[in-house]
Amino acid sequence: MKAVRFVGRPGGWLAGVIPLALLWAVPTRAGGASEPLPAFDDHFLPKGMRIDLVHTGTATRDEYALDAVREEPFWGGPYGRLVGLPDHGKHRVSVLDPASGRLLFRQGYSSLFAEWQTTDEAISGAVRALEEAVRFPYPKAPVDVVVATRAADGTWHDAWKLRVDPASHLVDRERRFAGLQVIDLAVAGPPETTVDVLILGDGYTDAEAEKFARDARRFARVFLETEPFRELRDRFSLRAIRAPSRESGPDEPRRGVFRDTGLSSTFNTFDSARYLTSGRSRDFRDVAALAPYDTIFMLVNTSRYGGGGIFGLYAVFPSDNEYDEYVFVHEFGHGFGGLGDEYFTSSVAYSDFYPRGVEPWEPNVTALLPGRPLKWIGRVTQGVPVPTPADATRFGGAVGAFEGAGYAAKGLYRPSLDCKMFSQGNQG
Repeated sequence: MKAVRFVGRPGGWLAGVIPLALLWAVPTRAGGASEPLPAFDDHFLPKGMRIDLVHTGTATRDEYALDAVREEPFWGGPYGRLVGLPDHGKHRVSVLDPASGRLLFRQGYSSLFAEWQTTDEAISGAVRALEEAVRFPYPKAPVDVVVATRAADGTWHDAWKLRVDPASHLVDRERRFAGLQVIDLAVAGPPETTVDVLILGDGYTDAEAEKFARDARRFARVFLETEPFRELRDRFSLRAIRAPSRESGPDEPRRGVFRDTGLSSTFNTFDSARYLTSGRSRDFRDVAALAPYDTIFMLVNTSRYGGGGIFGLYAVFPSDNEYDEYVFVHEFGHGFGGLGDEYFTSSVAYSDFYPRGVEPWEPNVTALLPGRPLKWIGRVTQGVPVPTPADATRFGGAVGAFEGAGYAAKGLYRPSLDCKMFSQGNQG
């Protein structure tokens, strides 16, 4: 594998995005185990299975209800690393052989519901329900699907289980939105060899179709010109699809603005002014199913500043804001790399996001708990102390452990003094 050169201050990126990009299609053994990993062709077909769920509960209780089991025509990946990916996320989906119990596939993810669970509304005892989905390659034979949730102390607990027969007539094979155009922006290879990035456009009317195409091409260029993706561009394929929208732009509830768009993008998620998301999982998953994808960008036609990124779900960003390119890359760090926010001064919609005494699962945030090695110890700049003083003159370009991360000024640490997960005023 060729050496990779990084510019700027890449501590957060090194900790999360790079391992996923490099391992996505690489067969290996998990944790040095003697048993080889399951081979894709032995158990799966090169298309996707999606289970649409309703995730409900309170701040401390997770419950799931089945909506539908769906066949998707593509599987973006991974192909070679079906189990043993980094243990990131608030949830994880596991696919097991019913007879032997052997693990055939496992992938972590987070959810909009999990973020709601940290809000004051949830903590007050409210009950909500949100759409959610899990995806995996289409099995050749019946499998057991298990969804687990990570508790506040970091341990995993099974929350839902279903046996699925892929040959059943109850599997929904409808192709919604089949007439939408898929735009190839930069396709580096087939899905089994690349990380497939899909840009979905929302709030673009038919009259704005050309604007969406221009915007999507611009952000594809930004992506491929940004380190580390520039150095790894042969591992990424980018495509785009515009969702049908009758009106231009997203909802803006605080301004009394509600628009009829294909993906129902909206500001003021959980009443946070800049939090731009979509809760309509079934709609954006059905649009995304028209192309292979590993990760989704949602490009929203607006000049307002805002965005959102949830690991394994999507990265949402505006089309025409002064900081849109920064938000685009920052939210990708959340959506694909599982990176946490490293800033600690902004107002956010969460409280007690990281419990005291528990090591965060995000690869770029640590509590430096006694007896546990620093998770990015192999990337610390030689001679840099840990913890690392916030001295820009001495350690401005170094990788260390700087206090202040994850919305907390004390008790949590980040790899770099400044990077794209920390602020807009940086180069890495």
